[in-house]
Amino acid sequence: MTIDVLPGGATSPAPHAATSGVPGSIRLWQAVAAAHAALTVELAADAFAVLVSLGDEPGRQLRMHELAERSHLTPSGLTRRVDRLESDGLVDRVGCPGDRRGAFARLTQRGLDELERAIPHHAAVLDRYIGTRLDGTEADGLVALLGGLVGRPGRALARRVDPPPETMSGRGR
Repeated sequence: MTIDVLPGGATSPAPHAATSGVPGSIRLWQAVAAAHAALTVELAADAFAVLVSLGDEPGRQLRMHELAERSHLTPSGLTRRVDRLESDGLVDRVGCPGDRRGAFARLTQRGLDELERAIPHHAAVLDRYIGTRLDGTEADGLVALLGGLVGRPGRALARRVDPPPETMSGRGR
């Protein structure tokens, strides 16, 4: 399979990969992963994802496990990111009333100011990468399609009637 390099060092299957025998679902996953990787590098997206997730909430705070889910980081990755954001004065940790072990991450005023400054930059980058390829209706459709897939892998797998005839090693199950 030939791989083309995208901006930011991410890779994507070349257009002729469709003839390689790789199932379309795997090519789709490769394309989504490559697009995500390219944009993550370009946007320093893990920090932005934390800030925008907090900025979207009433009180500008979330429990750490909820923030990990919304920012698509592992719990340990989120802890490291929040540590850095906290040392930069962009977020702070607040104890959970009623749960002494729990903690909220809360967006500070400085964090809100940084988020408001970053949004136009991120929107411009995304417009450059996505807006030139998709019109508004196509982008809305893609958002709905991808949003509909989130959190539902079990349903898709439950529909499969027959197991695949071969594993990656080429042997049957």
